[in-house]
Amino acid sequence: MLIAAAPVCAQPAGGAKGTPAPSAGGVVVPDAAPVRSSLPTPVPSSKPVPYGVSTAPGPAITRLDCASACAGVAVRPGSLLRVRGKAMQRGDEVVFLGGEGEADDVAAATAVRRRTSVDVRVPLGAPGGPIAVVDRDGRASAPSSAPLAMSAAQVITLSGTAPSVELAVRAPRAYYGAAQPATLTYVVHAPEAVDATVELTRVSDGVVIARWSAPQVAPEAAQTVTWDGTAGGNLQRDGEYAFRVSLAGVAGPPEPAEFAFSRDRFPILGPHVFGTGTAAFGGGRGHQGQDVFAACGTPLVAAHGGVVKHADFQSRAGYYLVVDNDGTSTDYGYMHLREQALVKAGDHVATGQPIGYVGDSGDADGCHLHFEIWTAPGWYAGGQPIDPLPSLRAWDRRG
Repeated sequence: MLIAAAPVCAQPAGGAKGTPAPSAGGVVVPDAAPVRSSLPTPVPSSKPVPYGVSTAPGPAITRLDCASACAGVAVRPGSLLRVRGKAMQRGDEVVFLGGEGEADDVAAATAVRRRTSVDVRVPLGAPGGPIAVVDRDGRASAPSSAPLAMSAAQVITLSGTAPSVELAVRAPRAYYGAAQPATLTYVVHAPEAVDATVELTRVSDGVVIARWSAPQVAPEAAQTVTWDGTAGGNLQRDGEYAFRVSLAGVAGPPEPAEFAFSRDRFPILGPHVFGTGTAAFGGGRGHQGQDVFAACGTPLVAAHGGVVKHADFQSRAGYYLVVDNDGTSTDYGYMHLREQALVKAGDHVATGQPIGYVGDSGDADGCHLHFEIWTAPGWYAGGQPIDPLPSLRAWDRRG
């Protein structure tokens, strides 16, 4: 394995290192029975925060209130939930965590953001239990100390009226190769079973990407449909997509459930700045990647799912990881991790899966991720490094 040309990285332009960072995550709310969150959390560090990286605290939840369409002290799909706390002005999503692990997680975009609260409509399929707020930098609050109480499903009995359907996506963003694919949840309200058709369309041009037939759907029972990001074996382009549900004999489907689809996601879950000069691609002795500076201990996730080709330590690259991406001809390299990667060579990782933490191991000046993109046939196997900055900026803009 050739690695002699591993990168030498530099501080971002602008000056010396800053002051030690506060905890990059939300304040932990005391809880007599802590719930393990499925969301990555920062590892505290006493090392200086690189120049220009925000040290503003992440969101922290103090209280949950139902603002409208409540079911007594509980909420139900369609209720307006007000999440109160600190540093909420950048709150981007509310995640309904349910039980341990991410299998039942449901997320919804915030409808209103304020300095001390965010509002969100409780989506169809949201589980009861703790919730968390995720900000635009990908930082998640600690789970709420008070679990959210969900009311029992309300059965709608129809007599002499046309069937109807409720629908919602599991999360406002979906990524190719993620552990949770794009998922639609829908419930049919009808006096008896009815045939349904689900279509996935590309919003930009209205093209139908996929279609599913669901004969004799039982009323008042939640149904799900998932999409893996492909059509006809081809990975689809980034953009806005929408699920539509039509019922036999009913004119006009309801409003579609839209979501954003991306092939890749930004790998750093926290405030960050892009390096320039010697920290950019091609800068200083043929720098083969892009440095992105962040506080030490900031969580890192896989930008694209695939097979881990290398997970090792080298004197210049420090702790590093190389992933052979699924569905593409590229390899992604992640270097200067704080410690040994959370995965090992031969493992398959999902897009968005935690892989480690930002660090300064090896020959690094300041805590940062050195990120590389290599063309086929791969990293130091005949491929060539290309400038990753345009891709990183695009992923960062999409969230």
